[in-house]
Amino acid sequence: MANVLANSEIELNQITTLLDKNIPAHRQAYSDRTAWIMACMSELAYIRFNPLFSDDKQKEYFLDNVSKLINESRKKSLLKLIDLVGYDSQKEEEKLRSELDTLRFRLCKKFDENGTQAILASNDTFIVLAFRGTEAMSIKDIKADAKAKPTKCETKGQIHSGFKQAYEEVALKIQKELNKDEYKDMSLFITGHSLGGALATVAAKKLTHKGDIAACYTFGAPRVADEEWIADMKTPVYRLVNAADCVTMLPPGTEIITVISWGAKFIPWVGETIRSFLSKYGVYIHCGNMRYLTNC
Repeated sequence: MANVLANSEIELNQITTLLDKNIPAHRQAYSDRTAWIMACMSELAYIRFNPLFSDDKQKEYFLDNVSKLINESRKKSLLKLIDLVGYDSQKEEEKLRSELDTLRFRLCKKFDENGTQAILASNDTFIVLAFRGTEAMSIKDIKADAKAKPTKCETKGQIHSGFKQAYEEVALKIQKELNKDEYKDMSLFITGHSLGGALATVAAKKLTHKGDIAACYTFGAPRVADEEWIADMKTPVYRLVNAADCVTMLPPGTEIITVISWGAKFIPWVGETIRSFLSKYGVYIHCGNMRYLTNC
């Protein structure tokens, strides 16, 4: 009768090698309570703690160019624009700390690099890394969403080029912060909404943490990568979606691309060009355990 686990010396050695390694003990199953906390964190990541201008030079450049355009007829429009985009980043940060305190968390670190923002917060038992999602007024966020052409990843497989680039803006600083001894015994949760959910998914695969990455919770996140990239994801990913949310259907999956490509072949002259173009995008699949908020 054949053994269940090992039928050769090679297989037995493979098992021994795996057992000699540290077995992860902090990765957690799905929890509604945890999902609620992660949803709160994803929302708090939208608080605009980052300054409107990254430095004085940028501010001076903006004011100098505006002063050249200003006249009485445009003054009202400019004031409306300032009211729309203006805010006090210090007051926003105070608000963030206050909201975190309500959840019995404290702010550990803020990350803000070239249009990508995230926060790291902790309580007495674990830490949470929450990425900010797409902001309607942010051109960089919109560009990140729009760069949907898959690109090769350093590990393996293909990943959304816009999400990869946006994550890399803050990756080194986040990893450096997580490497601090103060976090080594604390499990890490990663979360985000929309674009933030996509960045959280990338982070769940790319980051390392001594205290182990417990899970990644995303909300309304788009597809991030192909099957090969997702195949060796070690962190549990729980993907919460509203079935009527179009963002979760982007970029289009293989099935949709196949149908559109089939229809394109009947278009005279440009059909094959369209099919060739679409073939570059039909690699994306969903990542993680899907949980529907509503079902259609």
